[in-house]
Amino acid sequence: MDPRDSDVPKRPDTAERAAPAQTARLGGTGIWGQTAGWLEGLGSALAGGPGGFGGVPGDDAGLDAAEIALTDSKATAVLGQRIDGLLAAPLVIEPGGTRARDVAAADDLRLQLGGLDMNRVSRALLHAIWYGYAISECLWAVEGHRVRLVDIRSRDPRLIRHDRTTLDPLLITRSHPAGIPLPPAKYILHRTPPRHGGQPFGLGAAHWCIWPVWLKRQVLRMWSVALEKFGAPVLVGKYRQDALQPEIDALLAIMGQAVTASCIALPEGQSVETLAAAGSGGGAGGRGSGGGDFRSMLSALDRMIAEAVVGQHATSEIGQHVGTARVQNETLQALIASDEHRLSECLHASVATWLTHWNFPGAAVPRLYRDTAPPEDLEIRAKRDYYITQASGLRPARSYIEETYGGVWEEPAPRPDRPPDMSDPTAEFAAPPGGAPGDAITGLVGHLIGPDIAAEAAAATLIPVQGALDEAETLQALRDRLAELATHPAAEALAGLYARADFAAQLAGTADAPVMPESDPEA
Repeated sequence: MDPRDSDVPKRPDTAERAAPAQTARLGGTGIWGQTAGWLEGLGSALAGGPGGFGGVPGDDAGLDAAEIALTDSKATAVLGQRIDGLLAAPLVIEPGGTRARDVAAADDLRLQLGGLDMNRVSRALLHAIWYGYAISECLWAVEGHRVRLVDIRSRDPRLIRHDRTTLDPLLITRSHPAGIPLPPAKYILHRTPPRHGGQPFGLGAAHWCIWPVWLKRQVLRMWSVALEKFGAPVLVGKYRQDALQPEIDALLAIMGQAVTASCIALPEGQSVETLAAAGSGGGAGGRGSGGGDFRSMLSALDRMIAEAVVGQHATSEIGQHVGTARVQNETLQALIASDEHRLSECLHASVATWLTHWNFPGAAVPRLYRDTAPPEDLEIRAKRDYYITQASGLRPARSYIEETYGGVWEEPAPRPDRPPDMSDPTAEFAAPPGGAPGDAITGLVGHLIGPDIAAEAAAATLIPVQGALDEAETLQALRDRLAELATHPAAEALAGLYARADFAAQLAGTADAPVMPESDPEA
């Protein structure tokens, strides 16, 4: 028997124990509290207590600050990037064994979880990334001998405290403000791994993001003041030395109206000039309305938040270095894979184990997981297959191609003009119609020049040459004699016959005409 089965009761608790009307929220400043007081009491929560937030009674200030920090646009964006990256993969449920009972347990779990919005359930549990832990309550229904999972509902993390001595989780309710032990097989408690022993859970990402978010709000507040101060030039009113106080007051009133007015009227002897404040241009120094220093500070704080949540900042910014972004995206994928492993282990040890124990005693607990691995780059795979084929001469099987690249593939139809494979020792040229190639050439020569013309023309040319060889006494004399024979009429006649034969052969090959006319069988 699985040792975990000893912690599972024989029958589930079908009551809803942590409904909002039955639980109490201890203290807190509220999500939309004033920024000036939202960190009140946070120092002790961050510095002490097992596990940080939720470690000891009365540390709601840390949870309140973590919840307010999550309203920051950068914080919620990077946390959503990490959670959505996991939820993009479908949930897979496989049997924990090969027996029929194991398969039936997996089918039942798949059916029950399929009736719930598991993305909603998983999203709520994955907020343990931010808070350090998350809790959800299982609502059960008993139908005969079968236990059915009605719903999994997320609960406020403030409802959980941990005992100082045993570190066991305690549920805070209106009737038990000090907390009671969690009933077995009732709550799913998803926790970040602790840094070391003696802690109920580890620190969430909010631990490192609260101060940057608070500083961002202060920077934005100061930037707004700077924009208001330097958005319009300072007006300087000039009056006569002998002007009375009522005249001075009237000039100040006119200047106050000039801030929003398009024109003003001044008494004679008075004038209004503008005074450019130092740094108001926001240029290279950027200390005025341009906001250079404020913008740099906000960018640095945003990077701190991104690095605390997703381990880097490139996947949450638009940059020009593609290679760096690709490497940092691998960091994000590694975090997503780690989150998936912990969430799958949590669901396996809770819901999957409980339902298997109740509905299929003795069966192996089904395996739950989400395949978060990024899809393979098929272009890289295709290049690799091509190089292997070129180097080894091997060809991939059709089943491998369809399984890897998808689609339905067919063998290519044979091409009639495809050259023969000369590596095959049995390959031979096909004989053309009408006989062997030598027969066609012989027939062409016979058809063009007749049976005796070629021999006569050759003899008329070669006999003088042979005589020149016999009669020449010196090499120079032989060279002169051969030059005379080159213009002999017999040689010109033989060259003409060769030119006719070459022209006829080219014409026959181009027009695909028969080399010799077909004989009439009746002739």
